Amino acid sequence: MDSMILQGKNVPMVRAAVPVNKCIIDATNPRIQYLIGQRAGSVSQAELDSLIWEKDAVKTLSQSIFQNGGVYEPVIVQRQGDKFHVREGNCRTVACRHLLEQHPKDIRFETMPAMIFDVDLTGEDLAVLLADMHVAGKIRWDAFEQAKHVHDLFTVYGKTYEWLSNHLRLSKSKITEFLSAYRATHEYLATSPTKGNVRKFSIFHEIMKKKDLRQRFADDETFKQQIHKWVKDEKINDAKQVRHLSAILEKPAAAKALDVHGFDAATKVLIKEDPSIASDLFWAIKSTAEQLRNAPASDIKDLKTGNPQKIIMLRELHRAIEDLATLAEVKL
Repeated sequence: MDSMILQGKNVPMVRAAVPVNKCIIDATNPRIQYLIGQRAGSVSQAELDSLIWEKDAVKTLSQSIFQNGGVYEPVIVQRQGDKFHVREGNCRTVACRHLLEQHPKDIRFETMPAMIFDVDLTGEDLAVLLADMHVAGKIRWDAFEQAKHVHDLFTVYGKTYEWLSNHLRLSKSKITEFLSAYRATHEYLATSPTKGNVRKFSIFHEIMKKKDLRQRFADDETFKQQIHKWVKDEKINDAKQVRHLSAILEKPAAAKALDVHGFDAATKVLIKEDPSIASDLFWAIKSTAEQLRNAPASDIKDLKTGNPQKIIMLRELHRAIEDLATLAEVKL
């Protein structure tokens, strides 16, 4: 008999193999709960299996389990009569089920290593354990699943910013991003529950990283609905596009192009005024010019007093600019 410390409690458990055909998928698991949310009413075990198996990542996991000759990482289960309620490891369970269908006589996929709890784990106990494993630990969930879990710890179990920061080793700004991005995605999914829309979490996550966009999204309902429309209509379809959104919104012509034709059309408008958006060279020129205009007094003093290496670098920059201008036949 082993034990585990959970929230200051010594919880007994056993490490052993469990039969895959006696495992019950957990409908409350955060990794699949958003899928269930898209279905009305209760969901059967067969439907849960199908929902999980539809995920490309689970098919990839199945291939990995096949190549490894079975499951290596223990699942977490609670005894339920002669069956086992899978509290963590649903994807591995479904992957093994399908491997058994394909290879019915292969004993490698009949069982999985498990941490078996006979006592009930409270929802909070399980949430903390899963956070240890998949938010702070090495085997991390994807960003949406992490954000949902942080949101549940904060809103359902009352964990403070201080607790989340210390326990999950996340900065408070990262926690704010996760909470804001999850709420924004959840709200969007409520009106646009189309299969696969959860992937758009990355777009909302990127919005929450930008202080000006985050504030406007929170304060301006019209702007929020506009973002929803752009995302739904695929006018914005990649998180990287959000990095230029503030610049687009500052230019009425670019904002209109985004609304009518999408991100590519909007960037074409911007590029006419700012070629650094599409060119690494001109991004470097723009950045360097800005740095030179705001040169620290200490560096200026070093140049005045004849720092040889800094003078060499300044001369090399000057020469490179002259050479480029000569090649392009541009008079400076």
